[in-house]
Amino acid sequence: MKRLVMLSGGLDSSVLLYKLKKQDGLEGLAAVYLDLGTPPAEREWRAAEKVASRLGVAVYRNRVPHFELGDRLFSPPELAFPGRESIQAGWTDPCTMTPITGSLAAKMGVEEVYLGVIKDDFASHPRLEAYLALVKKFLEFNQVRLKMPLSGLTKQEVVALGHELGVPLEETWSCVASGEAPCGACNPCIAREEAFALADAKALAR
Repeated sequence: MKRLVMLSGGLDSSVLLYKLKKQDGLEGLAAVYLDLGTPPAEREWRAAEKVASRLGVAVYRNRVPHFELGDRLFSPPELAFPGRESIQAGWTDPCTMTPITGSLAAKMGVEEVYLGVIKDDFASHPRLEAYLALVKKFLEFNQVRLKMPLSGLTKQEVVALGHELGVPLEETWSCVASGEAPCGACNPCIAREEAFALADAKALAR
């Protein structure tokens, strides 16, 4: 069976790939990184490559030209934080990634697509669950099953699972900005730091 994992280079999708490979022992795994031409794309791709290579999983970079065109026509947003210079930012979400990857999977003859959406995502985006239910039906029409094994986990629990599975969490990239170091001020950076702090505190309390 052919299985395709959406790998963004971030924390959640990296833990998902490790879970499928090391914990679940699934065969026929490949990963795809959707390059939408956003500022952190190069940094995300490097992270995705590193994570996949450690598992011996092939990862493909799929550029989406119409999104890159959008970045050329409209300047990427800037994030401004007190006492810091503005930074170029860009981000993707399951609403963008899933239909594109599902269509790609159908052309590749892939039977299962895996998305690293987590419990916190549904809490932050109330309409996401209903949207993904519609996408799931669309993919099933094309004989592709959408699976979300981490959907019941919080970010803290994902970090804990990552530690358990030996995921190189330090090599993952969650920041919406480009650069060699995370900005530490965007929402994904803050959520990541909080999750690590909570997971570490829980581990120390055992």
